[in-house]
Amino acid sequence: MQIEFAEPAPHLKSLLSLYYRVRSDDEVFEEIDRADIGVLRFRLKGDGYLEFHDGSRSPAGLNNPLIGPGSAAAKIRLTGPIDVVGCSLLPLAWGGALIKGDASTHVDCANDALAALGPKSAELPALLSAVSGIAETKQILDDFFTATARPISKRTVSGVEELRQWLASSPAPDVQQLTQGDLARSRRFSRIGNRYFGGPPKMLARKIRALRAAQAITLNNGEICDEALDPFYDQPHMVREIKHFTGKSPGKLVSPDEMLLQMVLDRPYFRELEPDLNQAPMPPQGISSQR
Repeated sequence: MQIEFAEPAPHLKSLLSLYYRVRSDDEVFEEIDRADIGVLRFRLKGDGYLEFHDGSRSPAGLNNPLIGPGSAAAKIRLTGPIDVVGCSLLPLAWGGALIKGDASTHVDCANDALAALGPKSAELPALLSAVSGIAETKQILDDFFTATARPISKRTVSGVEELRQWLASSPAPDVQQLTQGDLARSRRFSRIGNRYFGGPPKMLARKIRALRAAQAITLNNGEICDEALDPFYDQPHMVREIKHFTGKSPGKLVSPDEMLLQMVLDRPYFRELEPDLNQAPMPPQGISSQR
């Protein structure tokens, strides 16, 4: 498998965290999709499906899926050879800037990305198929999203940023700290959470807690550490939550077979936790990883 990454243009970093291109000549390609904010994928070669935690699958023949926020990990199964281009969404991509409607209406399902992105996106698969390098891939995506992104109000940016900063403030964020016991604030951040993140603050805190723990274990060479364990009642609780949101138990997070999962848990690619989008560390353009 070959994986290449590139960062979006600076003016798109509030909407998109990462571009990537995955190629494999394997007859069967299986990976885990960790619970995410949302992903756009363009499957240029290969066939297959995404299976969600409830056993439902993405529609047959859906080559260009918009995958909504995950309430749990999902399974990818493709028949090769494959060539897939992906774009990781950030919260502000929902609600109209790139994707119309609430993120919560797309939770744990896959829909047609071309329909969601509008008629100008119809040519994207052909344009992407015509190039092979990550630099050319990035340029096509940058040009498209620059031309189609819609303005975002300062109030929206402020609200999303406040919720993000709260999520990043602690390994186990306290909802009371966010709402301050105020009913109006509680309703406001429930609306913001559903519209831009795919769920209310309490659910988001649970997901981020598990993903942060998985990240800490991955960066600690697979060893359970206090940073990962402290936010949970006990170790079995931590193991259940990590497996629910990543699809893997802590001991399997660093398996050589889980390179893609390890990469999307690594800090440069795990940008839900970054309160300042423009300062989030990103990999240099064209980083390539092979196995």
